Amino acid sequence: MKKKHLLIAAALLVGVSIYSCKKELNPTKDSVTQSAAAGSAAYLKSIVLGTYTQLQSLTANNSMLLTSEESTDAVIVPTRVGGDWADGGMWAQMWLHTYAPGHANVRDAWNNAYNALGQINITISLLQGLPASPNTAYSIAELRTLRAYYYYLLVKNFGQVPLIKSSSTDASTVHSSPATEVWNFVVSELKATAPVLSAKTPAQDPSQYGRLNKWGAYFLLAKAYLNENVITGSTGTAGYATCSLYCDSLISSGYSLMPNFLDNFSSNNTGSTENIFVIPYDHIYATGLQIQMMSFHYNQAAKYNWGSTGGPWNGFSANADYYGKFNNTDTRKKGWQQGLQYAADGVTPLTTRGSDGSAPLNFTPLVSSLTNAHENEGVRQQKWQLTPGYQSQDADFALFRYSDVLLMKAECVLRLGDPVAALTYTAPVRTRAGLSNFTAGAFNADSLLAERGREFVWEGWRREDLLRFGHFGDAKQFKTPDADPHSQLLPIPIGALQKNPNLTQNPGY
Repeated sequence: MKKKHLLIAAALLVGVSIYSCKKELNPTKDSVTQSAAAGSAAYLKSIVLGTYTQLQSLTANNSMLLTSEESTDAVIVPTRVGGDWADGGMWAQMWLHTYAPGHANVRDAWNNAYNALGQINITISLLQGLPASPNTAYSIAELRTLRAYYYYLLVKNFGQVPLIKSSSTDASTVHSSPATEVWNFVVSELKATAPVLSAKTPAQDPSQYGRLNKWGAYFLLAKAYLNENVITGSTGTAGYATCSLYCDSLISSGYSLMPNFLDNFSSNNTGSTENIFVIPYDHIYATGLQIQMMSFHYNQAAKYNWGSTGGPWNGFSANADYYGKFNNTDTRKKGWQQGLQYAADGVTPLTTRGSDGSAPLNFTPLVSSLTNAHENEGVRQQKWQLTPGYQSQDADFALFRYSDVLLMKAECVLRLGDPVAALTYTAPVRTRAGLSNFTAGAFNADSLLAERGREFVWEGWRREDLLRFGHFGDAKQFKTPDADPHSQLLPIPIGALQKNPNLTQNPGY
């Protein structure tokens, strides 16, 4: 068990218990207790890390990262023969862009984000109630950065959202803030907090692992400026120029590519020099990473000692078009399961079940139907190393990776008119994947978008990438081109509108 996971999982309980106990203190001693708390780095760390535990639900199939991926060309969840994964058509709706305000995953993604923001605001308020000190200032800055991350997720997916900055705000009365206002808030918060945060990488200071430091704030600023035009409706290249500058700082920060792509997703990826900000997971103490359970076939349970877990569930997959982006020499292709599948001995063939009961389990890229696909159709994702016997895994989920910095820089340079210079930044990523770099004559925005699709599959970036490159509404298997752009924003959930009539629904819903 990784000690950091126990620390993060337990931190919330520690922090809550301390604050609960404080209520029982003798009032004449309360100021002494507050002063001691403000001066205790260990105490403040427990409070801050406890708030980070909210991230552990972010990778669920109904939370923000995967819900956004479900609306792209990267994740297809077809209804299987016999009706498994039909679920009232909710998965097909994400693929077809016919999601509505009552969609369960849209609702849950929204609720998950605002539940986390509520806890962050409460914790900031508690810390602001302590005597001011360098330690409290640092802790508040770190939490403001985490809050900015959640608002970035909300604004890029929903556009206009309620901007709740204080635990004293009545969430049932606040109005929607325009996307530009939310974007400005995210940027101003990050610019204010970044200078306060540590400039040390986790390799230089292990206590920074799983936390937002200066470089995490810079990464978010780079993302915000990269997507400024899409989020705010602005035009021009100013955002790309600013993003490029933040990428320059990140390139000199001390992070570097791991020699082996899959090492970033291993069960012991704490030593990754590439992962800038991660969600720490542990199959006992910090559960939640279950991507293989969503993707693998039911009968692979025996292979991975999942006999008593009720899974895997044979859902999430990729179709032939997306899988076709990977050529056979691309080492990232090892992150997919394709072809015949075997039991734990590596010899005994596995079979399908149900209507295909005696057929070999042979994962094929072809998905023949969105509403009646065979059990074996669609390739499966395995880049996150799993721990046999447990639904939840030990691999820490990288939210921000250094390879993204390089490809963001390449994109900015390309958009600013220098495609040859942009190839300087694609080269390390391509070389690590076992591929030659693009040639200047063949390099363009579409080839860069495809490269991002190979590098960051199912990591939560595909939706914003497709929007930025102008391909979100394109036709894809089973789907015609979007008739209008309203699906570029998710609908404000009907439950949120019912609780707060001051919120404004996005156009087209």
